[in-house]
This record gives sequence, C-alpha cells and structure tokens, in this order.
Amino acid sequence: MVDGVVNKADENAVSQNKLVLRPLIGLMRGQAPEEIEHFVIDEIKKHRRLRDDAVRLEKSLEEAKECTQLDARRAYITAMIAVHAQQTVVSTLLDILGYIPNGAEESVH
Repeated sequence: MVDGVVNKADENAVSQNKLVLRPLIGLMRGQAPEEIEHFVIDEIKKHRRLRDDAVRLEKSLEEAKECTQLDARRAYITAMIAVHAQQTVVSTLLDILGYIPNGAEESVH
C-alpha cells in the first residue's frame, strides 16, 4: 500500500498462495483503507448472518421428518455454499486491507 491506497503491487502479494476473488482486488484498487474497512465490516456481518442461518437449517435438518428431509438437506447445503462463498469474500478483503479493522474483531471466529 502506498499512501494508504491499494495499488497493483499489492494485488500480486494478496493472490499468490490462496483462493481470492480477483474482481474484489480490482474494485478495491485505489481505495483508502478506511473505505475498505467499511466493506470488510459489512461483509463480516453478512458472513455471520449466513452462518447463523446455516446453523438453524442444520438443526431443522436433524429434526426433519423423512418426507421433508430432502428439502431440508438441500436448503442446508445451499446455505453452506453461501457461507463458504462469503468466507472467500471476507478473506480476500482482509488480505487486501492487511489487518482486522476495529469493530470487526467481535465478528471474527
């Protein structure tokens, strides 16, 4: 980061060794850290909501009657796909930012 702004050199450092969402790197290029923090915090909160929904669906799957188990299992799997996709969003944004912003710590597990 030069002068607190994400630049092209940062892009290579972020994406070398793990799955990242390259479009997010491009979207954040040129953004001030404070602006990136805003997105990080929002996406962490979204991840928590998705995770909580998946946990509820998992419990309902365990309680589902045989006739509704297929639908419950599909709903749970769909929710878990969303959780994992959102985790990639959060991970990519945290890598771009380079730190966990204040206000997000209580959201991270």
